[in-house]
Amino acid sequence: MNKFTCLMIVGAVLSMSAPALAESRAVNISVGSIGGALDNAALRTVRQVIGFAVGTGTVDKFIVYSPREGAPIAIEGGLSACVEAGFGVTDARFNGFIQQLRSITPRSGTFLNVELTASCRLN
Repeated sequence: MNKFTCLMIVGAVLSMSAPALAESRAVNISVGSIGGALDNAALRTVRQVIGFAVGTGTVDKFIVYSPREGAPIAIEGGLSACVEAGFGVTDARFNGFIQQLRSITPRSGTFLNVELTASCRLN
């Protein structure tokens, strides 16, 4: 009876903590221009940070929404994408990746949005 009670308690704790972990395991990223030329250096840096995260396993899923073949492309360029944390990656490591993205400061006229989401969606 004691083992069954322990199993029920552990199961209850795990079921409560799983949704909390799933809430911030993905990030929507968008880089664009609010008029004028896009800061290409900032765009390259975003791509490099994401590429490194994919290469090290911090990110398992990387979906590019724009630019995409057959979809309209803004004259200035830019990027709209989503990344999901890798399997088994700690929250601290994924949060460090998010902080790297948020530390990129594009020049005036270019925006960089980094928004947490539960998961990436296919368009």
